[in-house]
Amino acid sequence: MTLLIDADHLIYAGCAACECDIRWDEWINTLHLEQADVKDYITMRLSYWREVSGHNDVVMCFSDYPTFRHELHSEYKANRIGKRKPLGLRDIRKWTAEQYESRTCVGLEADDTMALLATSGLYKDPIIVSIDKDMRTVPCSLLAGDEVETIHPAQANRVWMTQALTGDSTDNYPGIKGVGPAKAAKILGEAGTLPDMWEKVVAAYRKEGLTFKDALLNARLARILRYGDYDFHAGTVHLWDPDADPAMKANG
Repeated sequence: MTLLIDADHLIYAGCAACECDIRWDEWINTLHLEQADVKDYITMRLSYWREVSGHNDVVMCFSDYPTFRHELHSEYKANRIGKRKPLGLRDIRKWTAEQYESRTCVGLEADDTMALLATSGLYKDPIIVSIDKDMRTVPCSLLAGDEVETIHPAQANRVWMTQALTGDSTDNYPGIKGVGPAKAAKILGEAGTLPDMWEKVVAAYRKEGLTFKDALLNARLARILRYGDYDFHAGTVHLWDPDADPAMKANG
């Protein structure tokens, strides 16, 4: 029974929370970080997640860079370039990787690594620990708050198709201009299977003068990888292909 931790977010949040602005005098301020405080923060969060879930083993999942999404879309996360990162990230990442079992996959974000491990059968009763809304596109057990949720395949696919319509301003990919969650829900309507939802997504893109290729790009950017989407040995991604996905021939 294993917790798959979004280590990128955990470390970022810990370093940001533990920064201290020190005013030395009327003219001088410095930003200060005690690494011991961040380590205590990480230990505290892990203790809480273990208590809530009843799981003891943890795997820290880190992002690699650049990712396959950067190759698909040159503007992917470009809106984050130049923004200051919290102090201590590099050292705390190194410490975390040394203290706990850790996984990083070539060309993947931590989200993808968590999802692949959660859907691969490599771990018994895995639980993804992440507040990222993107993890709701994955059929899994998810700890995003104070209790473990079960994300069923049909639910995961609907969130994924919603993301394909809306895009994601945080990750800087467009979707359909003017389509937010409410409009996406209206577009998808009562569709319950992946084939039906995908048909509505493509139709919505074409209605706005966009193409099947545009819809496919956004679906691929929005899809957090599941088992079968990645070759662990070669470090290569099998991009989602609606013509090859068994779920497109079944009940989604």
